[in-house]
Amino acid sequence: MGNLNKHIALAKEKLRATIDAFNKKQNTVVGDLGIKVIEQLVEADAARNKEHFGDHKSRHDYANKQFPTAVNAAMRKIWFAYGDLGYDGINGNRAKIVMNNLKIVVKFFESRLKQKINE
Repeated sequence: MGNLNKHIALAKEKLRATIDAFNKKQNTVVGDLGIKVIEQLVEADAARNKEHFGDHKSRHDYANKQFPTAVNAAMRKIWFAYGDLGYDGINGNRAKIVMNNLKIVVKFFESRLKQKINE
């Protein structure tokens, strides 16, 4: 079983680190951490229903069932950009894609969870 407050705290920490990495042009780090932000937000949402996932597939399945299409599309863009950043880390455009889509995802979860995440 997940812990809502724990997952939100982790999402906040990872989001701050993602923003810092983006500002420092550490593009591959942006991809790594962007996914971690999403994972923690999905786990936070699931924790409200006393659920916890230990694998990516379960998180994807849950997200597809629980969240609007536009939010899932933004999350997929982050997941796909992550793979591209791993192979083409010097491409700052991919890191920008992650950051732009994280804004969509974070805004959604701030509303859904009724908590400020990007502080």
